[in-house]
Amino acid sequence: MNRIGTAAAFLVVGCLGAAAAARRPDLRTEGTPAPAPPPSGWVRIEVGSLRLEAPEESAGRLQALADRARVILPRIEAELGAQPAAAFLIILIPSGSGRQALPPDVRALDDGTPSWAAGYLVAERRVGAIRVAAADGYPYSDLASVLAHEVSHMLLYDAAGPGLPRWFGEGVATGIERSWGMRDVLVYSSSLLTGRLPSLRDLDAAFDASDDRARAAYAAAFDFMLWTVRSYGDGVVREIVRQARSRPFPEAWRAATGVSLDRSEAQWRRGSLLLYRWIPALTGTTALWSGITLLALLAGARRRSRTRRLLAGWDAESDAEGESTPFR
Repeated sequence: MNRIGTAAAFLVVGCLGAAAAARRPDLRTEGTPAPAPPPSGWVRIEVGSLRLEAPEESAGRLQALADRARVILPRIEAELGAQPAAAFLIILIPSGSGRQALPPDVRALDDGTPSWAAGYLVAERRVGAIRVAAADGYPYSDLASVLAHEVSHMLLYDAAGPGLPRWFGEGVATGIERSWGMRDVLVYSSSLLTGRLPSLRDLDAAFDASDDRARAAYAAAFDFMLWTVRSYGDGVVREIVRQARSRPFPEAWRAATGVSLDRSEAQWRRGSLLLYRWIPALTGTTALWSGITLLALLAGARRRSRTRRLLAGWDAESDAEGESTPFR
């Protein structure tokens, strides 16, 4: 998730920036001096431009995440052809009573974000967070996958500014962290059985809506970006981002793909409706969907294990094509 969708939340972010200024300089300026120490009772680990912070009770989890980050960051930079413009901060939000130890500014930021969000980033402020308790909820699988998602949002912002559509950012960030799996099929096909396939522009508002609508929006954006890579080649995401640095997004899309965004969307919609609506509708029974649910749960556990192996091996060439991420 790359932004907070309500006006109240943006006021909260403003308060966060003001409160944090006393202990942390503006990260958006060049030549930024060394940051002030983290709050009392907190630990910080720096991995390149990424600053990870958490309460001392979560120091072990933070260290494990930092170890993953040392592999995640360079791989995402290569995937997107982009690098951080300046330092940025990701806070680990503990579950349970540990949340009460959060500084007031951090708690205010967390309170202003939809309760279902596992992670979020305010790119303009270069600050985000990961909620430990929600890290395995759709569309993620563990803390490392949430981190990869939010890091992708930061790099996309630094590469092309705020002009990228929300659906593009969410689709790319989800594709960076993992591959399409059973949970995606279940979420996406179920949403198409009970409603229409929204337009890409309508997806942006859905990311800040209810849990069900947001999950369907993530799945749709992810599927469209996978379709885009299959249709236009492995390097298309990098090329779209590169083109978007100097021109409006629709023009960047055409320059990178050779066709208009409207035409691409129309082609994707036709294929999605055939694949994800009519097949489940024709074969759907209670037993079938119960079986799919069970398979989805098993697939989730297997994907978490696969994600751990994938992230650990990102610093070396993959031994098999199936171990690569969707966007190369």
